[in-house]
Amino acid sequence: MKVSEKERELLAPEVAAFAVALHDPAARARYEAVGLAVAEGEVSDDLAEGLAAVLEVGLLNGRFRRLHGPEGEQTLQRAYQRTPAGAARAAEAAEVTKALAALQGHIIQEISISTAGPGGYSLTIDTDRCEINVRLDRGGVRVNSVEIGV
Repeated sequence: MKVSEKERELLAPEVAAFAVALHDPAARARYEAVGLAVAEGEVSDDLAEGLAAVLEVGLLNGRFRRLHGPEGEQTLQRAYQRTPAGAARAAEAAEVTKALAALQGHIIQEISISTAGPGGYSLTIDTDRCEINVRLDRGGVRVNSVEIGV
């Protein structure tokens, strides 16, 4: 995965801070290798998971936005989307979008959202022809169930 100059500028200190915070020497060494790869502008497939982990933490906890503002956060969000983990999330979202597109032309009778455990939500859309339930949680987004003729 190529890392742009702007991404390198933002990521290098973040990966370094992440590595320093680790107590396990093997884990620290792995993230130091990620940091070196970022600095060189090319992250190999075997290090991409580590880069994704750093990006996920910084994006989820708001650190990137606090330190680098909205523009920096967007730059790092785009970098995350190019990692295998980010690409998998995008594929999940595309699958759910495709399922929801099947509702076009249906008459929506009810839409509700409920909690589904810590950090998880369940979106239910009830139409004149079916009911679809979408689960959104830390594991991603997915169609949980579809009932026809309810």
